[in-house]
Amino acid sequence: MDKFLGGIERVGNKLPHPFILFIILSIIVALSSTLLSIFDITAISPKSNEIVEVRNLISGDGLAFALTSMVENFVNFPPLGLIIVVMFGIGLADKVGLMGSLIHYTVAKAPASLLTFVVFLVGISGSIASDANYLILIPLVALIYHSLGRHPLAGAAAGYAAAGAGYDVSFFVTATDAILSGLTTEAARLVDPTAYISPLDNYYFGAASVVILAIVGTIIIDKIVEPRLKRTIEIDSKHISQPEIKQITNAEKKGMKYAGITSLCFLALLLVIVIPEASPLRNEDGGLLPSPLIQSVVPILFIFFMTIGIVYGKVSGTIKSKKEIPDRMAEAVKEMAPTLVIFFIISQFIAYFKWTGIGELIAVSGSIFLQDTGFTGMPLAVAFIITVAVLNIFMTSGSAQWALMAPIFVPILMMIGFDPAFVQAMFRIGDSVTNIISPMSPYFAVALVNMQRYKPDLGIGTLMATMLPIALGFLFFWTLFLLFWLWMGWPLGPGVYMMSSG
Repeated sequence: MDKFLGGIERVGNKLPHPFILFIILSIIVALSSTLLSIFDITAISPKSNEIVEVRNLISGDGLAFALTSMVENFVNFPPLGLIIVVMFGIGLADKVGLMGSLIHYTVAKAPASLLTFVVFLVGISGSIASDANYLILIPLVALIYHSLGRHPLAGAAAGYAAAGAGYDVSFFVTATDAILSGLTTEAARLVDPTAYISPLDNYYFGAASVVILAIVGTIIIDKIVEPRLKRTIEIDSKHISQPEIKQITNAEKKGMKYAGITSLCFLALLLVIVIPEASPLRNEDGGLLPSPLIQSVVPILFIFFMTIGIVYGKVSGTIKSKKEIPDRMAEAVKEMAPTLVIFFIISQFIAYFKWTGIGELIAVSGSIFLQDTGFTGMPLAVAFIITVAVLNIFMTSGSAQWALMAPIFVPILMMIGFDPAFVQAMFRIGDSVTNIISPMSPYFAVALVNMQRYKPDLGIGTLMATMLPIALGFLFFWTLFLLFWLWMGWPLGPGVYMMSSG
């Protein structure tokens, strides 16, 4: 186990920062475009029967494109505007304390018999609170388990698994939905310039996955992980120094109450606007697929979270003046600065990939190979998920990993009929399950430190052994659930199925 972990850590440490990685990849695209154009490497599209050629980026036209389009590539990068607008709203709700209070209150008030299940429900959906979800949930659940006479390391494992292994799905539409859908849209446009993937396109499957993962997680923690920890690791409570469970104040309770009432009023108002067939949020035929409502998910989320955030802040006292509202929104966006820097170089890489024609060449060649070998359908879906899960151990940034994979795999799989939103749904599974066993994840250390509070000599091998059954269990049952979902013919999101209707 130690050799395995050491190998992962050594390989992961050799990977450059995502910004540097995409600079290197951009250079590779430029050099490849030169070689492919010199040797006149082409392919014939099976859909249009047109010849796909490669344009040389290291040429006069290529240099002109790279320089004149740089700002436009970044400004028009689909995830950019989506994530900023979403974070204005969600970030405000988080900064005024609403997200943290909800997580604390919900988990602390859970019945003892349903504690693990509630932890998974809250933790998986708590990805909407981003980093705060890990930082609150891991120590909180460990503390609650210990206070109930249960093994605290099992509590820490449950909190870590809930926050990490189900990170890409939620009952709510999150910033992750905005980022992934934006990257998928950009990749899909390599094949279809009119493609649009909405943040809602995986919602049905994602919301259902929360419940399935909560059930699976509860069984694994309560029946496998905790009994093993009780047999192998004894906790000496006399030497444990830990903080008390944060008590929710009356003002915070009142704030959550009014935020809840506001949420219901907001949803009721939205229904009043949407239900009439002549609603401006419906399409010309009076339907919802597609419609302005689906395309307005991000602005609606912004208004919703900004509204309940202001209400909570005013009632709880965390917002004392109107000036604090834009200040809190600015704080949330400041924390996104590293992401925006990476988005800049990713946008250039994808633009080069598209302009040179390499993306289309790979898509056509790859789709022909898959069709010739017959490796499609369910076996291909399972292989793709496992591939993502393995790569995720070494590259734990979901946005960076998808920015690397989407321009290659989305077009290839679109060429054989897969809907790009389905490819994204498969990615969500692989990108989530192995988060908790990667030493490259910053939260691996957070989990380790919180467990060492109860067992000072606990090492990363023990942490890995504790989390591995959950990671493998999630990978197996979540993949099986996706196959069942497809077998039933259910939509992944509004109007979205495995195979494209186009």
